[in-house]
Amino acid sequence: MPPSNPEGPILVVDDDPDVREAIVDTLQDEGYHVVQTPGGREALVYLRSNPPPSLIFLDWNMAPMNASQFMDEFCKEPSFQGVPVVLITADLHASQKATTSRYDGFITKPINLDTLFSVVERFTKKR
Repeated sequence: MPPSNPEGPILVVDDDPDVREAIVDTLQDEGYHVVQTPGGREALVYLRSNPPPSLIFLDWNMAPMNASQFMDEFCKEPSFQGVPVVLITADLHASQKATTSRYDGFITKPINLDTLFSVVERFTKKR
């Protein structure tokens, strides 16, 4: 499914500030427009009050709203249709988790930069 806004920012949702900042800094260094939130609830607030992002990177294990709970709410919003969501997890069963909801892919931690850039290039345009 093509993204609804390929020129929109990349949204990084992760409750670990070190991981979140590493992803944000890496993508910004490559010329991408990136925004971030520390959790699913904050991401929903962002999504409801801004133009759609080109891509969402979503950490699996967050509190108080984990990725599964976020996706339950995300999928209820017609305006979010077409926004790709890529799961980020350290779990060895990532491929199974990625089939439990409307994910457009997954990346395992530690994050391989070639994989990260490949996913980003698939869904976005540099800004």
